[in-house]
Amino acid sequence: MLELLFLLLPVVAGYSWFMGRNSIKQNDQSAKQDLSIKYSKGLNYLLSNQQDKAIEYLLETLKVENDSVEAHFAMANLFRRRGELDRALKVHEHLVRHANLPAKDKQHAIFELGKDFLSAGLYDRAEKMFSKLLKSKRFGVKSLTYLLQIYQSTKDWQQGIDLKKVIIKSKDKKLLHSLANFYCELAIQACTKDEFILVIELLEQALTYDANSCRANFLMAEIYEDHQQYNEAAQCYKDIYQQDDDFFLDVIDKIEHCYLALNLQDDFFVFIKQVYDKTGSTSALIKYITYIEQKKGRGKAKEYMLITLKKRPTIRGFKHFIKMQIDEAGQGKQYESLDMMSKLIAAYLKEKPRYSCRNCGFNTSTHYWSCPSCHDWEQIKPVRGLEGE
Repeated sequence: MLELLFLLLPVVAGYSWFMGRNSIKQNDQSAKQDLSIKYSKGLNYLLSNQQDKAIEYLLETLKVENDSVEAHFAMANLFRRRGELDRALKVHEHLVRHANLPAKDKQHAIFELGKDFLSAGLYDRAEKMFSKLLKSKRFGVKSLTYLLQIYQSTKDWQQGIDLKKVIIKSKDKKLLHSLANFYCELAIQACTKDEFILVIELLEQALTYDANSCRANFLMAEIYEDHQQYNEAAQCYKDIYQQDDDFFLDVIDKIEHCYLALNLQDDFFVFIKQVYDKTGSTSALIKYITYIEQKKGRGKAKEYMLITLKKRPTIRGFKHFIKMQIDEAGQGKQYESLDMMSKLIAAYLKEKPRYSCRNCGFNTSTHYWSCPSCHDWEQIKPVRGLEGE
């Protein structure tokens, strides 16, 4: 309540100035007195914690003019931050209904009203408000963003795709990225119906709108792999590496399967060495260590592993080094000690998140294409550092 009172202090000063400026106009005296009474009543209601009545009086008192409209927005935003959406709605609806409100302020009121409806879970009403602002220079992109959030929440993927002309015109990379993921969602639906050609077409559309969509290449690779088209699948996985080497770390096993199916094992290890040199990934290192062990023996593999762990230690890398020691130990106390150590490390890693959102920091052991916390697309990636890659 005190926050609202302090918020209204500038309004009091403005109102006093307004009254003083017009004090010489005797014919307005009675109107000003009436206004003053209403304002006093509004503050009394506010101080006595009768906020609904206070809002009605203050809205009537604060006539919507250029010098007071910002006070309306500030009041409504304060209500929304406090979770009092019904009161925020009342103020914003008051502004939207006002006949003489300037166009820029009218658009602002409509936009804020849409946010109120969205916060209240009234998606149909929010959609109606945001749709009115698609041609607005100031609120067009913001409204598109909220509309796509609504369609993402309701899984109305086609509704979002129907806005593609406006999205393309906006040239906003984040909106184009969301559009690509809407096409990916339709591709998943088509995949359940075994519509192979339609799936590929939808994923190609996704890559048209966002050439850096790892998800589109990942889904396409899986389709090719399922149909034993390993060349095409391997190329899609390699494209992911070019798009985002962080995400590629999660598909190393899949690309290895494609290379083995094509009898190109040596080519795979040459490629995976390049990946390790660039990213320092533990997953890539473990794959390459396997190759060294096959070609040069376990001794060389252990030596290489130890050197790399000293340069860039990770718990997952240390766990693999312990495993290499166990394989050589045989039975006895040394084996038991190493085995116990390996189990403790495994238990520790099991408690740690495998992925984190690069946008909001949300941690999870399961991969999601859309972050459960901030709902951004393709931001959940493997954890890097001591406890990750």
